Amino acid sequence: MIASVLAASDKHVIWGGNYFGLPPSRGFLVWDKGAGFRGRDFAECEVAWCSMDMNARVFARDPLACGDYRGKQHPTQKPVPLMVWCIEQAGRPAVTLDPFMGSGTTGVAAAGMGVSFIGIERERRFFDIACRRIEEAQRQRPLIPHELPTQEQQSLV
Repeated sequence: MIASVLAASDKHVIWGGNYFGLPPSRGFLVWDKGAGFRGRDFAECEVAWCSMDMNARVFARDPLACGDYRGKQHPTQKPVPLMVWCIEQAGRPAVTLDPFMGSGTTGVAAAGMGVSFIGIERERRFFDIACRRIEEAQRQRPLIPHELPTQEQQSLV
């Protein structure tokens, strides 16, 4: 599966990529989960492998303090702002693919950004949750349009 994903594009952000034996990279995204996870039996941060030649970047967001885990529906669910940040780090591609969609957070982020999304999930209950969340996000109208209207100089005469 990973080989197919890597062949599909030249820009990748793969959470848990350190478990897949991916090629060496200097581009990593780190999610610093903040003080709420210090001293607990949880990881204090998570690392995403990136195919882009870039410096490592850190996103600091404590999901406990921010309330991101209220209504959590998947064991490895990420906060929507984290996934928005990831899509931005990949250069805001025209299409975002999440082959391990879970409860659809990447799709929710993509919908809010006006980015097309393809998601794959093998467990039916998570697929159904993801579809509901993404459809709800697509119904939301953004306060700022994704594409600003083009400006054109009109003749005054």
